[in-house]
Amino acid sequence: MDMQGNRVDAGEHEVYAYKTVVTPVKAAGLEDTLTVTVWYVSNESRAFLYPWDVMWLSYASPTGTTSDVFVGIKLEYGGKSFTVTNPNPFQSGLFPYFEGDQEVFNDINEDLGYLYMGWVAVINLGLWYEWSDVNVLVPQSGAWTDMEGHSYEWSTSPDGSATYGGHSFKLVDFSWKYEGTVEGVQLQGKGKFSPDLPLAVESEGHYAYKDSSTGETTVIYGYIKLEDLKLEKVNP
Repeated sequence: MDMQGNRVDAGEHEVYAYKTVVTPVKAAGLEDTLTVTVWYVSNESRAFLYPWDVMWLSYASPTGTTSDVFVGIKLEYGGKSFTVTNPNPFQSGLFPYFEGDQEVFNDINEDLGYLYMGWVAVINLGLWYEWSDVNVLVPQSGAWTDMEGHSYEWSTSPDGSATYGGHSFKLVDFSWKYEGTVEGVQLQGKGKFSPDLPLAVESEGHYAYKDSSTGETTVIYGYIKLEDLKLEKVNP
């Protein structure tokens, strides 16, 4: 869209599309299936891993984003849809284009927050990097504290193998726990992963936080299980 609010044709382009379908079981406000589709000009592992990333919401700003890889996002819920497209990867000097019912955000906003935090508890905890230099094919464990109310502990143990995309991968059982008493935050989880795959094979986790003003504790649960993968050899 240009400065005058006119729609501009930026042409046709091949992009990567990532689609997530969220079926509510116990939700704050979701009463129907939510479909989230996000487009990038290149393969983005973060988009593959996350059903919803709070960063995508910032792309919906009327002033747009300087990202040259994010193309757009579409939300479909309750018979309504809302789409934001970013022209920056293909043509500079333009603003994002909005189409559909922006009220979709109001209908699902609270659940999007819970969905993101639940996924953080399942697959995106900072201590994953602790295992990057550890031989997880033998039993290992570790613990840390700053003596100021922040601590975590973890353990890993080899547990056979599984086949995905026609290839065998060694598996590792893991468990972890983090506590920030100052902030009233607790995270814990367990599951299986392979050192050779970019996401957990199976994982469940809890994210709990206590509201300092009301004293109320909210617990968010997340679970993921990898059924299969399609693997292709990419030429450098």
